[in-house]
Amino acid sequence: MDPKAISEAYRNRYTLMLYYGLRAAILVAALYFALRGDWASVFSTVLVFVLMSAPSILKHRYRFYLPFALDLGIVCFVFATLFLGHLANFYDYIPLWDKFVHFQSGLILGVAGFVLVYTLNEQESVGLDLSPGFVSFFSVTFSLAIGVVWELVEFTADSFFGIDWQNSNADTMWDLIADGTGALIVSIAGYFWMYRQARLPFTPRLFRFWKKLQ
Repeated sequence: MDPKAISEAYRNRYTLMLYYGLRAAILVAALYFALRGDWASVFSTVLVFVLMSAPSILKHRYRFYLPFALDLGIVCFVFATLFLGHLANFYDYIPLWDKFVHFQSGLILGVAGFVLVYTLNEQESVGLDLSPGFVSFFSVTFSLAIGVVWELVEFTADSFFGIDWQNSNADTMWDLIADGTGALIVSIAGYFWMYRQARLPFTPRLFRFWKKLQ
């Protein structure tokens, strides 16, 4: 498949409305906080806007490969985590919002890991020839590794600064389970996608058996 087609996949008027609409909502919220004189929230909201815009800015500035679907996922994740979660207090008002955010991060990190290895795998200069199974496995482990690092950051913050980010060990484990579930969904979808596109010389026994039945 053409890398440009992968990069522009899911880019349509509806996803673009969501992509730019979330940014517009952040600017409206910043104006609202400014009219109320809540300058701390103004600063936080502007910071959220900068973080949402950073991937696309870096993409155009340094010309690195970033599919639109992944860019949109990052924007949605930042909006759900920092704006809705912290500024709008969704963590306090909506049950399991934290787990939803971790699930979403698992999806995004799973896609990031998959795209990273897949892109390297398709570069003739690199000389890799990895199977869809390995690429999918890497996407899961990549997402879980980042999730573990984040949990370590939360534990350190709680220990040294008295921040209550981790309620219990059980909460931490459920966060990682949510991360892993999102990454697993991405890895399974990516596995079948790579097989369908026939980009690699890999044919699982299951599919050979299925073809014999047809």
